Amino acid sequence: MPDKPTFPVASVDDIQILESNGPWNTKSGGQLTALFNLPMPQMLEKYFHYEPSELEKLSFDTRGLRSYQVSGIAKGSIGANEWHRNRNELVFALQSTATWTCEDVYGRKKAFTLDGTHGAWTPPFIFHTYQAQSDNTQLLVIASTLFVPDDPSTHDSYSEEMFRELQKAYAD
Repeated sequence: MPDKPTFPVASVDDIQILESNGPWNTKSGGQLTALFNLPMPQMLEKYFHYEPSELEKLSFDTRGLRSYQVSGIAKGSIGANEWHRNRNELVFALQSTATWTCEDVYGRKKAFTLDGTHGAWTPPFIFHTYQAQSDNTQLLVIASTLFVPDDPSTHDSYSEEMFRELQKAYAD
């Protein structure tokens, strides 16, 4: 069973929807849309906060900033099905629409629509999945942890089964 944190963990009520700004015409004749605009103090204090007791469990410091995309997702496909102990994620649908469903350790659930105008910030200890609402959905994720494919200690992704065990610890 995963160990229960000694600090208060986030709930689905803490998830924040991020609204885009724009689009504006660019000098190249294209369109610019800002997916989010966040002041640095807010970024550091909220979206990229790390619990010291969780960092101590790692083999090396995974704090960082990375971005990745998941593309070519077929309509109806479900992904993620995971939760993280350290990673905060900002998630956006760059193409098409996806439903982002989240559940906290207290058993509460919320679903959000990700599209070109809305993204979501998801803190650690929130179980999350996405479901593509049309073919060729493309997601952009900005994560607060580094990732080394060949080093499982950097993956910070845990299964639904482990999440259910953690929820039991909160129910007791």
